[in-house]
Amino acid sequence: MMTKIPEVLKSGSGKRWVWITGVVAIFALLFAIAWNIECERAVAPQELPGEARSFIAQHYPEENPVLVIKTLDELAVTYKVVFADGTQVKFRRNGMWREIKSRSRAVPSVVVPAQIADYVARNFPGTFLVGIEHTCREWEVKLNNTIELTFDDKRFALKEYDD
Repeated sequence: MMTKIPEVLKSGSGKRWVWITGVVAIFALLFAIAWNIECERAVAPQELPGEARSFIAQHYPEENPVLVIKTLDELAVTYKVVFADGTQVKFRRNGMWREIKSRSRAVPSVVVPAQIADYVARNFPGTFLVGIEHTCREWEVKLNNTIELTFDDKRFALKEYDD
């Protein structure tokens, strides 16, 4: 009785299978590395999306950007604008602001949702927002007294308090 040798074990077939597996593994590794690469470069303010330029002209008319950084990160494009006083505004690809940070300057009041502004005025009189970030599910704000608050995106209920 003779047993039949599988094709994979025959001369040459196994080597081909190992070679194909190696090539696939290399491509998978290169893809994983490329996925995690973050690319940043300075760009001219004119390269900002139109909505971002309008936002700056409306809310920071006396300021000129000192630095504009375009970041490609995990298939997303963002822009960070830095002003001379250290204020930073981050924009999404479409020009909508995502985050505003400052050392001492108040965040423009028109970008703060009324519910958040009312909560801060009621519970922290005499303070103002020096930072605000809007993600898909929440609003994070930082006050000038170093308190950080996180609000729900839908009902603006306080989710987190960090002093």
